[in-house]
Amino acid sequence: MRRLNKLNVGLVLSILLFLLLGYWIVKPKLVDQPPYLSFSADADGTRAWKELLSSKQPSVKEWRLDWKNLPNERSMLLVAIEPTAVTKADREQLLNWVRKGNDFILFDRQPVGWTQWSIEDVANAAKKDEVSTVDNRLNEIMTITTGQEFPGTPGILRGEVDTSFRLKSDGQGNGLFADERGILARRLEVGAGSITVVLTPNWMQNETINKESHFELIWPLFAKSWGAVWVDETHHGLGTKPGLLAIYPTWLVLASVQLALALLLWLWLRGKRFGPVHTPRAWTVRRGDETLQALAAWYERLGYREEALAHQQQLLRQLLAQRWGLSPNASREEAAQAARGRWPEAQVAQLARLLVDVPRAEDGGSDDAPRAAKQRGLSAKEFVERTREMGDMIAYLEKE
Repeated sequence: MRRLNKLNVGLVLSILLFLLLGYWIVKPKLVDQPPYLSFSADADGTRAWKELLSSKQPSVKEWRLDWKNLPNERSMLLVAIEPTAVTKADREQLLNWVRKGNDFILFDRQPVGWTQWSIEDVANAAKKDEVSTVDNRLNEIMTITTGQEFPGTPGILRGEVDTSFRLKSDGQGNGLFADERGILARRLEVGAGSITVVLTPNWMQNETINKESHFELIWPLFAKSWGAVWVDETHHGLGTKPGLLAIYPTWLVLASVQLALALLLWLWLRGKRFGPVHTPRAWTVRRGDETLQALAAWYERLGYREEALAHQQQLLRQLLAQRWGLSPNASREEAAQAARGRWPEAQVAQLARLLVDVPRAEDGGSDDAPRAAKQRGLSAKEFVERTREMGDMIAYLEKE
């Protein structure tokens, strides 16, 4: 028993050692994601803000297409946090979208290229102006003063400012809040929409949103209710191209879908819907049909029309024997007498005519079958007519 226990303990220790070595050798590493991503839970991500916004707005989603593909609707919000590689064409497409009645909020430490905003570097200005007391230190805790247009409660707050740029007071737009160096946020009406620029994107990050008064300063910017809120990830390097359906207009996609559904419905109605599917016996068993077709071909080739009619007449006599009890050798007068009590006079006359023996032409004792066929007196037209009458009479008897 002791030996067994030692083996168990040794096995457990070996497994633990194997797992520890495997974890140490192949240790999973956390992916260091870029900053300001709305789905990143890293310290420099903005997931906390997005999660809270999702609980207040009806729809909060990521935007990963070009700005030229923005929805052609109104009452929407696009949020861009420290975007990169924003081209002039992107800004023009965005301005057209805002003019239709949408809003855009930009968090950028240095919004270069946005001609609607006059920005200045207060740190460089201080170097040129010896009288100015403005220094170029960053990451300072500054006193923030909110303006009359600030959507939240006006007051004196505090925030960590890490940018030396400020928005110039040129009379355009509404200043939302500022520090002692200048304006940090401003809103400008553009058409039926608005553009808001905030120079402190660091306040949106997970590790700083609860520090100082950052939350109190940024959260009122999202107090309005929008039909949809899009968080731009295109200019974080996560852009994608539109799918195949997005390339075509909506009316064309809808018409194609309806046409496809109609085609499927038509195929379903034309197909066999219930019950098993049987293979016709003629597709698998062809011996009798092939023999019959071969014999018919030889009869037609050799001209044996009288023989073919004789076979039909024999079948007719057999049916008369089965139905009425007549002898197969009964004369046509006897058959007509038996039919008068059952059929109209026209059918009686037709039966008597069909029971007349088929005249057989002599072939002159020749063994040449094709030559004998030429000597027979029954034409093809007469053969077809008599065969049709014989078939009708046989069918009539079989139904009795």
